[in-house]
Amino acid sequence: MKGGRKVIVLLVIFSFALCIQAGAQGRQKRAQKKPDAAAAQASDEQTKNDMHSMPGPEHANLTRLAGQYTTVTKIFMAPGAPPQESTGEAKLWMTLDGRFLSEDDSGMFFGQQMKSFRMVGYNNASKRYEAIWTYTMSTAIMTLNGTSKDGGKTITLAGSFDDQGGVKQKLDVVMRQTDSDHLVVELSGTTPDGKTGPLLQTTYTRKK
Repeated sequence: MKGGRKVIVLLVIFSFALCIQAGAQGRQKRAQKKPDAAAAQASDEQTKNDMHSMPGPEHANLTRLAGQYTTVTKIFMAPGAPPQESTGEAKLWMTLDGRFLSEDDSGMFFGQQMKSFRMVGYNNASKRYEAIWTYTMSTAIMTLNGTSKDGGKTITLAGSFDDQGGVKQKLDVVMRQTDSDHLVVELSGTTPDGKTGPLLQTTYTRKK
């Protein structure tokens, strides 16, 4: 009997030891999985960040606009009225490794020499076009935000800026690539009484 009891005691001790070992191994495996899961999640987040930060097809479409242009600007002060017309030049180029289309242009505006700077890009995260415009006849910066329904050939933007009186003004802007050598940009807005305001239309023709 004594021998049998010893065997039973040894079996109990052995089983207990196995349970302890199994529990330790389980905890070790779980501890190993946690860093792996965290690393995988971090890798996924990094991949998403990389995708958001890299230029895509929308940026490639903007790249096609880079070049030197002559411009013709028409201002329609009222529907049906003959436009006032002026000419100028523009230089468009991509910056920050193909992420943004920048523009320097010069010309006449109501008989005065004017220069302007514009920059437009596509935000991969928000899936919207974003832009800033400014020129020498103001110290304000107009910010714009919009979309395209035809792959970037026509970009519709809503812009806003604070005028000299501190009143926020809004404009609608449409950029249309009519072909590989021509771009048309139209600005329109409404008057304080809600009527259609002046229309400014600039046609870009690529220099050959």
